[in-house]
Amino acid sequence: MSVRDVIIIGAGPAGLACAESLAAAGRDVLVLEEHETVGYPVHCTGIIGQDAFEELDLPRDTIIGRCRAASFLAPGGPAVLVESDHIVAAVIDRAHFDLTLAARATGAGAVLETGARVRRVEVDDEGVSVTTAGRAGPRRARACVLACGARYRFNRQLGLGVPRAFVQSAQVEVPFVDMPHLEVHLGREVAPAGFAWAVPFAREGRPFARLGLMCQRDVRRRFTAFVGSLRSRPGLAALDVPPPRLKFLPLGPVRKTHGTRVLAVGDAAGLVKPTTGGGIYYGLLSGRIAADTLLEALAADRLDGCSLRVYETRWRERLGPDIRVGLAFRAVASRLSDSGIRALVELARVDGLVPLLKQTADFNWHRAAALALLRNPSFCRIVLASLLG
Repeated sequence: MSVRDVIIIGAGPAGLACAESLAAAGRDVLVLEEHETVGYPVHCTGIIGQDAFEELDLPRDTIIGRCRAASFLAPGGPAVLVESDHIVAAVIDRAHFDLTLAARATGAGAVLETGARVRRVEVDDEGVSVTTAGRAGPRRARACVLACGARYRFNRQLGLGVPRAFVQSAQVEVPFVDMPHLEVHLGREVAPAGFAWAVPFAREGRPFARLGLMCQRDVRRRFTAFVGSLRSRPGLAALDVPPPRLKFLPLGPVRKTHGTRVLAVGDAAGLVKPTTGGGIYYGLLSGRIAADTLLEALAADRLDGCSLRVYETRWRERLGPDIRVGLAFRAVASRLSDSGIRALVELARVDGLVPLLKQTADFNWHRAAALALLRNPSFCRIVLASLLG
């Protein structure tokens, strides 16, 4: 039986970024994707800060829209528009994005197999055995990367643990009216401990939007109510929305993202932005950090858990500060009452929070803006009043 260097389970951005880096360095890499086509079905809003395209050399032809402003709508009250010339969010065709990353990985020499649902992962002293449905006998590799999204059966089996908390999300893409900017809908009746959104873009010259909602529970009912509220707008009375795609989003990293001969990346490691649940950027970064770690470990033939711990050290140095502040900010924001949300939006509208956000906000990195808000005396007074009831 031939033994590859690395088997990667999952052909999303995190797994494909890892595969491309490993294969480009000459390593024998197999990517196993359970679906028949990479990128489908789409379960992602598909927004990433445009800075990432230059930083990570991402495919620009996958961009189908750009957002320079976002309107935050309080429940039954005011709205505030935050816009900036230097903060640009790129809306991507997620399926095309993943397919392009897959082409890059295979072009670098990785082998990609679709329709390969992994049933079992076993680690021994000599390597890793990965068994897929419908195939006799396991595949063997020296190491394995879990890039299978927010599915944690293998995490449990391999002792990596699961995220301590999750939120539910629902999303759909539909023809829409032309919108000047992204909308974020807030409120406990809309989305408790979360928010709803409408992200505009164009497809074949026609206006579209991605409508979505994330909350702690009962996401399908709340999404239906959110869509119903949109139908009161001009031009949307006949808005036809199919059943949304549902997904669980992790909030915070798993207990351990490394083990003997195993690393976890992206959603499988719980590496998402705690403030929004966005995972593309963190997934790409963690995939590349994992590849760098494995290249060193494979060259030294040191694939034990202690040697692979450097992966966790590296991603924590890069992502840890933002994740910690994001979790703290979410813990505060998720407890706000509707009156508190209205007061904060009104504060932003009339009293200088918008310039503060323009100065500190970054689409891919939320730490500076979150800290600026948490240190603002007026913000803290409203939050305290809301939390005290």
